[in-house]
Amino acid sequence: MLLSHFLSFYKGQPNEQSVRDCYLAVEHALWEEKILTPLTLIGALATVRIEVGKNYKPIREFASGEAYEGRRDLGNTEKGDGIRYAGRGLIQITGRANYALYGKRLGIDLLGNPDLALDLKVSAKILAMYFKDRGVDKWCNSKDWEVVRRKVNGGLNGYTEFLDIVNQFITKL
Repeated sequence: MLLSHFLSFYKGQPNEQSVRDCYLAVEHALWEEKILTPLTLIGALATVRIEVGKNYKPIREFASGEAYEGRRDLGNTEKGDGIRYAGRGLIQITGRANYALYGKRLGIDLLGNPDLALDLKVSAKILAMYFKDRGVDKWCNSKDWEVVRRKVNGGLNGYTEFLDIVNQFITKL
């Protein structure tokens, strides 16, 4: 769809291959969820860039996860859940409830092995499901980028950079 345009930002860079791999995994996952449009793809890729950085690889969040301890809204009901189910992947899923939900839907044991969310294909599928489940794709298609960021992040963390990235991608359409 937009691969050559998207990759033009990273041509010759050390992260060019990981950017290509991420693009293809995210595009395919959005397609599988039947929400692939140019604007949803742009919103997803800009989200990934903010959540994991320029390498476009799934990561475990830098914070320990201790701040999530006891957060019932995330399903963290057992001691150690905050750290065990800290953010991972391209979209940084967080909390026992999210790991249980996406693990069940994907047919994998994310509760028993949360690091499975660090696999690129698994992580891209989680991102696409999350976008569909929460209607993020609709906000991408209506170009309401502030709502997109809030739906993913719960706030506007990294919003200025996110919007810059979105606008760069849109100029390549």
